[in-house]
Amino acid sequence: MHGLGPGTIVGDRYTVQRRLSRSRDRARWTAHDTTLERDVNLTVFPSDHPNADAAMDAARRAAGVEDSRLVRVLDVGVQDEFAWIVEESLPGARSVASLLGQGGLPAEEVRRVTGEAAAGLETGRSRGLHHQRLTPHEVMRASDGTVKVSGLAIAAALDGVDEVDPVEASRADAVALVALAYAALTSRWPVDTPVEGLEAAPRLANGVPAPSEIAAGVPGDLDAICRLTLNEGAGPLDPGDLAAQIAPWSREQVNPEAIAEQTTELPAQSAPVPSTAAPAAAVAAGRAGSAPAQPAPATSQPGVAPAPARGGSTAAMAPAAGASQTAAGAVQATPTTAAKAPKVAKVGSFARAAADRAAHATGMHGADDTETISLPEVFQTAEEPEEPPLPLLHTGSEPPSGNQTRIVVTILVGFLVVVLLLGYCGISSIGSGSSLPLGGSAPRHTSSATTPPATSPSSAPPRSSAPTSSAPIAVVDASGFDPEGDQSEKDSAASRVLDGDPSTVWQSEGYNSPSFGGLKKGVGVILDLGSPRTVHSARLTLGNGPADVTVYAAPSRSLDGASTIGEVQGASDTATVTAPTDLPPARFVIVWFTLIPQDGGRYRASLADIKLS
Repeated sequence: MHGLGPGTIVGDRYTVQRRLSRSRDRARWTAHDTTLERDVNLTVFPSDHPNADAAMDAARRAAGVEDSRLVRVLDVGVQDEFAWIVEESLPGARSVASLLGQGGLPAEEVRRVTGEAAAGLETGRSRGLHHQRLTPHEVMRASDGTVKVSGLAIAAALDGVDEVDPVEASRADAVALVALAYAALTSRWPVDTPVEGLEAAPRLANGVPAPSEIAAGVPGDLDAICRLTLNEGAGPLDPGDLAAQIAPWSREQVNPEAIAEQTTELPAQSAPVPSTAAPAAAVAAGRAGSAPAQPAPATSQPGVAPAPARGGSTAAMAPAAGASQTAAGAVQATPTTAAKAPKVAKVGSFARAAADRAAHATGMHGADDTETISLPEVFQTAEEPEEPPLPLLHTGSEPPSGNQTRIVVTILVGFLVVVLLLGYCGISSIGSGSSLPLGGSAPRHTSSATTPPATSPSSAPPRSSAPTSSAPIAVVDASGFDPEGDQSEKDSAASRVLDGDPSTVWQSEGYNSPSFGGLKKGVGVILDLGSPRTVHSARLTLGNGPADVTVYAAPSRSLDGASTIGEVQGASDTATVTAPTDLPPARFVIVWFTLIPQDGGRYRASLADIKLS
């Protein structure tokens, strides 16, 4: 930008030092805060930019979001023809795009980076802020492994796309996070919008190849999420949904060297397995035009795989139809699998197909034997049938003797006698109220009735207060719900409704009338169940007086598309609502107050406890 360069003082305190990036309407610089004597980063754009006010407002709102995974906004201002936003400096940090210049990250590091970024964006989403411009350039990894996301809401505001539907914005951020994971696994960008420094992923008729078709060692859950989200329009609806699906992840940075050290510490509980190394062709299959990874040196410890090649993905255990996937051409032994059998674990079908194509392309089939084992040989080893169990009788060509026949018949007769005895005892006990004589007593099922709360003559009765026999449903998280206000309603106190203590109460902000002074239709608490669940009933412990409450089951953090579980009017103390039998599963439960009692000089919604089943 004209008139701005090293040595320029912005805002009477920030000395501009070095330019980091520049585009048509904005630039990023490093600077030094002469007041607090610290380094900072500056984003500068023309003060007459058509979206300058929106960007400044987004920056101020982002400054109020506290999350260690989000780059902090420190200051905003306008000086002459410049508007500027000050963010914390991240010395030594590198973007994921920069890290991918050395190849894909280890699979579990991809899980960690994606999960941390998703958790940070979920915090922003809970405050009504969305990124909408997330690429591997905006996700940073500090020298200590800390993951930071920059540009929350600001870049989108500068581009004029800040006013969008919250549900669509949440989905867009979730898709961008999945694309980030895809790129980190494969070094390929799967979305149509190009990203500087990253090669585009190959295109198929139905989208892009699954990561396991390009890179080795892709965990089954990450592979499935990428395929469903990028090719089938399914997958997570928001960053929090994605974080829940890929959790848990490591708290510390995961790198190939650390994985190798962990592997060599495993006890050798199995027979020796031939040393293997990741074949270069498996990497070349998804990274055409880039230098193939060099095979890792073979390890001498029995039953332990060598460290993966630099830049390659690391194998990770993930459930996929009962089978586990491992890095192509490398076997990683665990105490569990080693104790069971010394067989080589099978490789996923997508990775096998990609490896076979790579082998054909590079002439590996029919090549002379070397010190490493090719992928087809690993597959052949993996598919060897287990040795059959020893037969009950000897397997010679002669028929069994008379003594052997009598032994088998005696065993079968004894087994039948026991079965008949147990059946007789079971039938004779039907209707007697007694239990089978097998030790212990049969459980007795009891039920109780709950008296519905009193209501005023003009109010409608509760939908139902009959308890259900369903098991309790655990709640992952609770927060305030204020969709018609500032998106926050005493969030820090919302967890009190989950602690089981009636003396700890969530209360809303104070209002001037029972109907919120005409400012909004209602406020409440939203509960996150972690995954879609079918709710049969909800028992509420209310606080300070009669209130009108409706309980909803919602597929997202919104009343849009929500189904009514039940409602009560003029309820106080406790109230139970029972859902209709056709209520669909939902991830979120919203307790929505539409009429609230007086508490002191103001009117407040109040909820002490909630139990779902």
